Amino acid sequence: MDTDLNSAISAFLSNCEDHQLFQLTRFYMERLEQAIEQGVEGVGFMLMGDDHFTGQEYHSVTELAEKGNRAGASKLLLDLVMERGSGARRVMWESFVKLHHHLPKLSRILEEIRERGDGQFAYMDTERGLSEVPAHLKDVRRKHMETLRAQTETLRVNTILMREKVKVFQLVDRYAELTVISTVRDRRLVEHELLARGRDHEEWREKDLRGKLEKIRTDQLFKKSFVQKLKRSVFRNKSGMSAAVAGVPGIGKTTMVQKIVYDWATGKIYQQFQFVFSFKFRDLNSISCRINLKELILHHYPYFGNILGEVWKHTEGLLFIFDGLDEIKDKINFVDGRRDTESQYRDPEFKCNVSEIVYSLIQGKLLPGCSVLVTTRPTALHLLEKAEIGVWAEILGFVGEERMEYFIRYFEDQTVAEAVFKHVEENEILYTMSYNPSYCWILALALGPFFTQRVRDPQRVPKTITQLYSYYIYNILKNHGREIEKPRDVLLRVGQMAFRGLSERKIENPEIPH
Repeated sequence: MDTDLNSAISAFLSNCEDHQLFQLTRFYMERLEQAIEQGVEGVGFMLMGDDHFTGQEYHSVTELAEKGNRAGASKLLLDLVMERGSGARRVMWESFVKLHHHLPKLSRILEEIRERGDGQFAYMDTERGLSEVPAHLKDVRRKHMETLRAQTETLRVNTILMREKVKVFQLVDRYAELTVISTVRDRRLVEHELLARGRDHEEWREKDLRGKLEKIRTDQLFKKSFVQKLKRSVFRNKSGMSAAVAGVPGIGKTTMVQKIVYDWATGKIYQQFQFVFSFKFRDLNSISCRINLKELILHHYPYFGNILGEVWKHTEGLLFIFDGLDEIKDKINFVDGRRDTESQYRDPEFKCNVSEIVYSLIQGKLLPGCSVLVTTRPTALHLLEKAEIGVWAEILGFVGEERMEYFIRYFEDQTVAEAVFKHVEENEILYTMSYNPSYCWILALALGPFFTQRVRDPQRVPKTITQLYSYYIYNILKNHGREIEKPRDVLLRVGQMAFRGLSERKIENPEIPH
């Protein structure tokens, strides 16, 4: 199989003109940075052997790798290759053919190129294309972008203080980037990962990221290069596609959706989409009557008025986002082939259950050509097993320095941020928890007061999960006890839920704003 791949890629490269090789390298640049991290010395050595790198340049690349900064090493190598010109790019791609056997992410890229063959460059042109908005829709698009920006530009964060129950931040100031991977891991792998603690837990995750797991940014979720191999043929002739992002409770799915919508509304990402419509299943559950897509959109975005018919003429420019599939009231059955033959499900003005609308959009029956993004907890992934999902992704949470980044953004006083994170870092249980934004939120709320100049008392800082949650609940009852009608009953119910979770090995963790 490898011999066939090597021969196919070698033939492809020999037919590439210099400007095409430049386009190919630019197109895959960000993915190549990840793909060659573990083989950067070998690629650099071949470039030096053909006199495209000097000894000093090769040393600069390998020195970074030896110091553990492999991401920096691969980026430096690619930057140098782009500066050197066509000869260096050709030698680099030829080295990929020789070295990919030990680099899974690189093999994946070469497999994709082989699958597309002569259509590779046409595909790249399509991926880069922006969606031109018809003149008569520009005003409503501008209004829509302004509305979404206003809805998403701030982040409301709960506190445990009486004087300041909710704090409001600018999203861009508070949002900490999450690591997302372009696959959904087997649950056994996740369970094995969670057996590790502290630094071992972090090293386990980073080892997986260096191996087969490939990172994907949120603005890459609708790039067909990330479509699963088995699903690739389904989307060969379609302009739209569906993507699913899974993540455990509190990992940041809803906040990630908010950031995606905000970035689109401010023109930073997804400019191939003329309009983005975002919904939460939690809100859609309140719709008990039959409804159609037109009414659903107008309920949330009434300013579209009578112009929706014009919007639907350009389905390839539409993105629908549905957040929280695990919360859906009416389960969706993607195995039911009966609906595929019923034409009414293709009509945006046909009234049906909300679940039918979601089903028809994902399957490409309703507004064929549009794209759909669905987020869910892993517990509801089985609902999508038979769906026409092209890209599957999973939020890992914070990896490496992203953990520290959360606390830096959370605290205005950077001295407090560093002190809190140092305490978390030194406690393996708390550090293990800090991959999850919701846990970070609790850690910051509970630990912060112990490191302020006004109440500084390092001796009393919670060091165990029991101490942490006890202090957290104590402050809620202390500052908000009057708002809770029967605190004792609330604590008993929380205890019952915890006991049931432990005895039945079930997690009942509601999403916590962060």
